[in-house]
Amino acid sequence: MRDDPGLHADVARQAVAAALEVARANFGRTLDVEVKGPRGDVVTEVDREAERLIVDILHERFPDHTIEAEESGTLFPGSEHVWLVDPLDGTNNYAYGLPVYGAAVTLCHRGEPVVAAIGEAHTGDIACAVRGRGVTVNGEPFERASPPRAGLPATALWVGYHTHGDGRLGALTSLLHARSRRLFSTWAPTADVFLYLRGGLDAITVYQCTGTELLGSLLILREAGAGVTGADGARVRHLADLPELSFAGLPAVTLPLVDALVRAGAPAAAP
Repeated sequence: MRDDPGLHADVARQAVAAALEVARANFGRTLDVEVKGPRGDVVTEVDREAERLIVDILHERFPDHTIEAEESGTLFPGSEHVWLVDPLDGTNNYAYGLPVYGAAVTLCHRGEPVVAAIGEAHTGDIACAVRGRGVTVNGEPFERASPPRAGLPATALWVGYHTHGDGRLGALTSLLHARSRRLFSTWAPTADVFLYLRGGLDAITVYQCTGTELLGSLLILREAGAGVTGADGARVRHLADLPELSFAGLPAVTLPLVDALVRAGAPAAAP
């Protein structure tokens, strides 16, 4: 099948919409919950059903593409086009009745994200980005709201699954608390992306993240005007090479934040 970003975006939106429909229909009911990972992350039957729907949609339309799914791992290997699938971002929130969750589908070519769609649970809105073409929400062109500047920024912290007991994370969190008017830690990056798009969030700190929702979320942020930098303030050109500690947001916010963190002795990346 020819390389068609518009078609890829349409199918990604369809897949995310299908996953959201399953999640919203089952929200609030008693679920079978399994614990996974060192932080007590969970998986439910809704994750698996939503993932199956997404995989079926993607594989039917793009049978030559590889799929990397949150629960199933690598499917149909061998392609330079790889779909990253997070069928239920924020599963812990979802499982315990907190309506802060979403879904994410991202197409990468040779490792770099080129198309992404993410869905927000409580509204059903779907944001989509094609590299170099900006952001749409529910199929319509979208520009990020410009929030009034009010002292310290509102920031979010995204951390990976394997940071439990990491002393550098504790130091980083303390620094962010001191330099933010509010620090969000929702454990649902897709929700934070919508918060950023609506102007309620100024910057995001990313530490040791590798989730299947990460690259798509960053692509949408970048296409909405966010800068992505490393801890040294240098722009990250390739999202697939994201440093262990990085920052996303409006450069007018992130660069002073990076500078403040460095001057205060922010934890450097591990050697």
